[in-house]
Amino acid sequence: MEASDTFIDGLMGQLPFDIGTEEFVQNPYRHYEEVRRSSGPVHRTPSGDVVVLGYPEAKAVLSDPRFGHGAQTAQDATGYGVPARTFLLTDPPGHTRQRERVRRAFTAREMLSLRRRIGEMAAGLVAEAARSGTADIVAEVARPLSARVVAEVIGVPDDLRGRFAQAAALLVRGMDPPGVLAPATRERIARARVRLARDIGVALRRPAGTGILRALTQGRALAQGPDGRAARAETVATCAQLVAAGYETTVGLIGNGTHALLRHPDQLAWLAATGPSEQACAAAVEELLRFDPPIQMAPRCALEDADIAGTPVPRGTVVAVLLGAANRDPRVFPDPHRLRLDRRPRHLAFGLGSHYCLGAALARLEATAALAHLLPRRPRPTGPPVSYSPSRVARSVQSLHVRLHPLDT
Repeated sequence: MEASDTFIDGLMGQLPFDIGTEEFVQNPYRHYEEVRRSSGPVHRTPSGDVVVLGYPEAKAVLSDPRFGHGAQTAQDATGYGVPARTFLLTDPPGHTRQRERVRRAFTAREMLSLRRRIGEMAAGLVAEAARSGTADIVAEVARPLSARVVAEVIGVPDDLRGRFAQAAALLVRGMDPPGVLAPATRERIARARVRLARDIGVALRRPAGTGILRALTQGRALAQGPDGRAARAETVATCAQLVAAGYETTVGLIGNGTHALLRHPDQLAWLAATGPSEQACAAAVEELLRFDPPIQMAPRCALEDADIAGTPVPRGTVVAVLLGAANRDPRVFPDPHRLRLDRRPRHLAFGLGSHYCLGAALARLEATAALAHLLPRRPRPTGPPVSYSPSRVARSVQSLHVRLHPLDT
């Protein structure tokens, strides 16, 4: 997603806290709670737009077809001023058609094969990271694992995967308000977007397509000519958007989740004592997603006159659902600011409704595999204090240095 002054800058600038501060980046949850206490679960900004902080209210908005992106095709602008570009930011029926094409890459057979491959990749990366006794979990496990999996799922050829990973790491910053990005960063993001589109275009011209590239091109003419060029452009844009949506989300989930466990040694010890079993790690991932989700906000626009918990929302109103705030709603999650792995939370980290994250199952598999291979090495924090990415929409630990022990024999 490309941010614009008409949406994120304007909307977030009206909140009663400053998203540009380092304090907010490190801990947005305290600020969310202050707004919830003063305004309730639904906050109306001075301009009339709406910010949703409550869980029931967020769930209602995300599952209500009266709230959407306001774009019917990838050529339209959304209702909050962001170019749609791909089906991820469009509404049904156009969204449904393209989403179904992408979903074909996530068949039960493909997921079973990926589960084995993800386990193998995670095991190899953790073993390599542990060789020296200390490692940066983000740089040496989370990022390479996410890059390899997304590249494999999309169908990026091996010789293009190095550049692909570099571009993917930059694209997520394009979700942020331009006002918080340095000019040099904006230029790097723009160049990364062009490079990624070129690499996906190269992959499309190769005969043996795999993964999502194959699913998107089956039954479609991608030859030259107006129709072929349009189909090719749509495929390239869709894959590029999936990279931005899937890569950093998983990096954030693994990094944020591991960091949360290290900050809660009692919960880390409990999980490690389970073996750690794959089942226990998978259950823990759900609470980690609730506690510190990698995506903090889901934008919507009122497509017709509606209301949110009795708050009138006229057509055209911008609605920002703060997923991180909803996942810590004390009405739904007792003691919400405490990590408790015995919960079975029905969180909103992957959204809900027609725009529920297509890659949710994949992200869960990656995080589960990473934890299952990290925990037997008894990770302990070491090195500099943890800092988070300056991104305001995506939330991820920038680096996480730990001491890893040899496997017990």
